[in-house]
Amino acid sequence: MCPKARTVDRISALPDAIICHILSFLPTSDAVTTCFLSNRWKNMWTLVPTVELIVLSTAWDSGGTAAYVDRYLLFRGSSNIQKFHLCCVDLDGIVGRINGWICTALRRNVVELHLEFDERDDSHEFLVLPQDLFVCKTLETLKLSLGEHVTAVAPPTSNCFPRLKSLHITFDFPKYVEQIEKLFSCCPALEDLVVDGDLGWLEENQVLNVTISAPKLKRLKIYLFAHAMTLGENKIFVNADVPSLEDLDLTENFLASYCLKGAKSLTNAKIDFSVVREEDEGHPADVLADVDRVQRLFAEISNVEHLSLVVPVLGDPHIEYQCSLPTFNHLNQLELNHLACCSWKSLTNMLKITPNLENLLFAVNIKCDAAHDEDELEHKWSPPELVPVCLSSCLKTICISGFKGGSDEMEMVEYLLEHSQLLNELKILTFDMEFDDALEVLMEIILFPRASNTCEIQCFN
Repeated sequence: MCPKARTVDRISALPDAIICHILSFLPTSDAVTTCFLSNRWKNMWTLVPTVELIVLSTAWDSGGTAAYVDRYLLFRGSSNIQKFHLCCVDLDGIVGRINGWICTALRRNVVELHLEFDERDDSHEFLVLPQDLFVCKTLETLKLSLGEHVTAVAPPTSNCFPRLKSLHITFDFPKYVEQIEKLFSCCPALEDLVVDGDLGWLEENQVLNVTISAPKLKRLKIYLFAHAMTLGENKIFVNADVPSLEDLDLTENFLASYCLKGAKSLTNAKIDFSVVREEDEGHPADVLADVDRVQRLFAEISNVEHLSLVVPVLGDPHIEYQCSLPTFNHLNQLELNHLACCSWKSLTNMLKITPNLENLLFAVNIKCDAAHDEDELEHKWSPPELVPVCLSSCLKTICISGFKGGSDEMEMVEYLLEHSQLLNELKILTFDMEFDDALEVLMEIILFPRASNTCEIQCFN
């Protein structure tokens, strides 16, 4: 009979640093339970650099999870915290303790901090984040949620976020929107900034000035939404001093005024201003103000090489004049999303100001949120008076998605094929069409005259 093989505990023989790294992938509560394995593991959880704590509503657990967090941080002692994630389902009864937990993480030289608050509408308490948060010398990554019951005092004008490289701010109906104005006004080491939030119902004629000062910022994303607002009622300004900016992503529904100071390094830009005024909405002056804001922003980003656009005002069927847009001399790739309610001016205007364009991605028939009459959704193709320079000299690929084979769409394709002298490839995506209809459209397009002998036409259904 073979002797019973002895079980060897290889994991316990590993160095503390490796064991702690393994435990960092477990939920914090599970990592704590490993203290029962053996004396070797008794205090190992106190050295784990990653902390993730979820605090339930005191109405649900009588403060049990809050007490657990108190004990956990107490038993950890003075060991450093690399990453600290705190999620509070409710604020009532624990506001004072929350700031204590945050300050504990700051004193433990936290590098990554994620503060998440799921506020209840009937909450009676108000959380003001501690001033120590802004002057922490070890913090490099911060994800922070602000809301109706959570805010931050104005940060200091100096020594603010001295090492912070990544900042992600989310907010939902903030009680004091002016607190947002200065939150990014002094970020000397910041490289990535995401501002994502709902401004709620702004007061009539309210002025909001958001200042971003970050000399090392490379990537900026702004996703903002406001309710029942027209530009005539509110004035929102975003002033950014960002000389190192490379990537810009703007998505909002109210067309704020943007000023990008020194953004000469900007290479990629994604602009989504899904603002479509209905026929009886606003005054013509409001539409002109929309266009003016777009023109000024375009002047700030005219050095980009790749550009993605959803800007319905450029093809607004109610605008009778041609927009005065800057020339994008360095633009190589353009992705244009064309709403069904817009005229073809959004395409022709962009082709005229992109003389070195090589790749065009064009999505058509995109639905918008505004209500329109059927006649507003029918547009005639109106070619520009002069053939755009990019068609005759450099455009190589075109990809059109959302194609339905309407007469105006067919005329647009015919025009592009007839004048694109260096075109190598035309792709048409007809996923909304029946196969037989798509095949019929393709056979018609193949017969269109082409300025380029090397152009291949592909249709995907």
